[in-house]
Parts: sequence; structure tokens; C-alpha cells
Amino acid sequence: MQAQMLLALSAGSLRGALTRAKSPLALHDLPAFVREELDLRGLNLPTDLLAGRPPADLDKIRDRADRVGCPCLMLMETEPLDLVGADAKQSAAMERLRRLGTAAHRLGCAFLGLKLKDISSSAQMDRVATGLRAALPEMDRWEVNLLLEPHGGVLEKGEPLVELVKKVGGFRIGALPSFLHAHQSGQMCDMLRRLAPYAQAMIAEIRGFDAKGEHADWSLETCIETLRAVGFNNMLSLEWSGKTDGVKHLIRAREVLTEALRATEAAQPEEEEAA
Repeated sequence: MQAQMLLALSAGSLRGALTRAKSPLALHDLPAFVREELDLRGLNLPTDLLAGRPPADLDKIRDRADRVGCPCLMLMETEPLDLVGADAKQSAAMERLRRLGTAAHRLGCAFLGLKLKDISSSAQMDRVATGLRAALPEMDRWEVNLLLEPHGGVLEKGEPLVELVKKVGGFRIGALPSFLHAHQSGQMCDMLRRLAPYAQAMIAEIRGFDAKGEHADWSLETCIETLRAVGFNNMLSLEWSGKTDGVKHLIRAREVLTEALRATEAAQPEEEEAA
């Protein structure tokens, strides 16, 4: 039997609840909400939600997360990291990476998700790879893995992202694909198949459901079937991309994804027997 994918939530999905004027949800109460209301087992935190907060706040979030069984799994940098600019900019980016690694470790996160500033040439690709490779010893110290989103010039095509991951090398680097990026590529299943083997986590954007309970724009069931077919069994981070309160859509997404996972598990013994 294949391992079960871990379904987590991007905290950005609940920005409305965190910033509403009346009875806003406290950031340190997010883990309990995600575990109890959404029945998800992990939390991923965008850096803009943590801006300006003292280290004690990060400790409080981690303690609450561990207590309710909904650990912080990934810190996601909101702004693109500039590793292609002049030396001063790259130096600033490297310092930012060090600070992010420290924060991720403090939260108990195993992953640090990154977007990179646009890369447009092989020379820039080499420069970025050198910078990321130099950051890995620090990430290793904090036991944090760097995951790169398919964002930033040529990286959006998929294959260059795989090339960059290979150039950096080591087990502390990987890809962070998303359903939305795969959909926008025009060849969703093919893009998922290409990037999933290099992904330690994946973002599952949720766009809402129609009256029949079917997901808008793409089939979540097809995504799960595609990922299972290439052996992806890692974290899937749900991210609500609508402008309204997305709680009911996230609950529905969790139900659909869980059922799709069960269906692929039930089909596996038959496939193995036929083989």
C-alpha cells in the first residue's frame, strides 16, 4: 500500500479571518482551527503574515501547533529572492536566506519555499545555482530543505526548474510545483508528471466548487491520479485562491482529495495483482 499524502493548509487561505475587524483569528490559534475545523494535519506560513513579529511569537505558534497535532511544515517566502542581481543584492538575498532558515527552524518547519527573481540566461542560472549551493550548509544546520517554485522567467517552463535543482544538487533542494502553475502551462498532467519526482511538497490551489460539487477549472481527482502514478506521496498544501471566505471550499476540497486518495489506494492491489 502506498503512503498517504499529508494534507496541509497554507495560512494565506485564512487571511480574511486573520484580518477581519470583528473577532479576528489570532495567528497562534491557526493550528487549532486548521486541525479542528478543517481536519488538516499541517500548516504552512507565508512570511508576510509573520512580518514584524518577535521570535517569542514564532515559539508560541510552534508550541500551539505541536500541542494540537498540526505542526508547522513550511515557511513560504512571499517576495521573489534576487540571486541574479549585483553583488550587493545577492549578498542581501543570502542574508535573507539565513534569516528565513533560522525562522523556519524556530517554527519547526522542515521546508522553506522560495520564489526566485526572473532568470533569463544560462549565466544567470549558474549564478543562482552557486548562491543556492552556498546557502545549503546553513540550511543543513537548521535541518531545513529549500523548495523552489516554478516562478521567475525560464523557471516557469518546468524543465529549467529541474535543471536548477540538479545544478544545486544534494538532498536539501527540491521543487515546489502547484496545480495552478500546471494548469496555466496548458498541459496540466504532463507538467505535474515532470515536476513531481523532484518535489517534496506541492501547492494545491482551490478555486471553488459548482453546484454539483465539482472543482472549477481542473479536476482534483485527475491531479491525484497523476501524482500517484509517478509515486508522489509527499505533502499537499491546500491554498484557497478566492476572495471570499473559503472555509467551506477548503472542507469540500479536503473531502474530495481524501476520497481520491482512498480510490487510488483501493485500486493499487488490483494493479499489482494484474502485473
